[in-house]
Amino acid sequence: MNKDLKTQIKAAVSQLLLQLNKIDVESEEISEYNKTYLKKYLSNYNFYMSYYSQLLLKAIQKLKKSKEESVFVDYGGGSGILSYLASILGFKQVIYNDIYSVSVSDVKIISKNLNISIDYFFLGNINELVKNLDLNFIKPDIICSFDVLEHIYDLDTWFTELSKLSNFNLLFMTSANPKNPLVNYRLKKLQNKAEYYGFNKHLGWKKSDENLPYSIVRKNIIKSKFPSLKNNEIDYLTKKTRGLRKDDIEKIVNSFIKKEVINYAIKHPTNTCDPYTGNWTEHLINLEDFKIDLKAKGFKVNYSNSLYSLSSNNILNKFKIFINLLIQLLKPNNLFFSPNYVLELEKKSEI
Repeated sequence: MNKDLKTQIKAAVSQLLLQLNKIDVESEEISEYNKTYLKKYLSNYNFYMSYYSQLLLKAIQKLKKSKEESVFVDYGGGSGILSYLASILGFKQVIYNDIYSVSVSDVKIISKNLNISIDYFFLGNINELVKNLDLNFIKPDIICSFDVLEHIYDLDTWFTELSKLSNFNLLFMTSANPKNPLVNYRLKKLQNKAEYYGFNKHLGWKKSDENLPYSIVRKNIIKSKFPSLKNNEIDYLTKKTRGLRKDDIEKIVNSFIKKEVINYAIKHPTNTCDPYTGNWTEHLINLEDFKIDLKAKGFKVNYSNSLYSLSSNNILNKFKIFINLLIQLLKPNNLFFSPNYVLELEKKSEI
């Protein structure tokens, strides 16, 4: 069963490559944002598809029925890779979702030109997704996502909304693994850069993304909205509102002005997010606390590890192969060496 499923996924990955190679990405009438992503995937196809394949293998193994009878939801689908693979693999229905309207429009065009069938395209956050599923009488069997969990602004609200659904499994693979010391160190450096130095425009850049240091952006928001505050108060509030979106920053500052108290503290000291979009810079989550919160919402929760993808660097590949052997010898929930972790949830109907 497992060997046969791996063969099917490998065949789907190969078929998608053949179909992608038949189109000229550069001449597609899509955004530069998704052109860049597609070209990135094609330039190192096997590397990226290794992670997608691992995620799909775990997801399909969770199904209570065959994939041909199952509904697949690709949440935060970006350029649509998971949706294309799910469709090729023969899921009964494939639903693509993203919060970015440009990506939704692009994937409609790409899927048509690839001759790949996607049944529904839903724009919006989790509340819009749940609403659209309900309106269309769709009951998802599996919800999948790649590198999205670490960017969701309000995890508590997100999973509370998700808990309205029942009888499904969710698998989110994320590279923001707090249990891997090397990953942790690298992401803390990235967060520090976002907070104090900002970024030049880069791969994956959206027009809505902020490139100024987030601390400066928060400071400007506070100064503009609350001009009567003193400079030392603004500096204090800028520091204390790290990891908050504009609407929440303003609530905290209002509370401080009225009560001289701040009822907020960031959970991880280096975490930071875009104050306008709430997009976290690789959110480092306390997995033990997160598991408790998810269980309280009615989910069965598990974390599992993943293997490293091999690249064109043969010397580095030898090291990765050795580490992959170690990962396979460890328990699946041991994340110390893992490049990613997979959040695995199961939600059954309430009796």
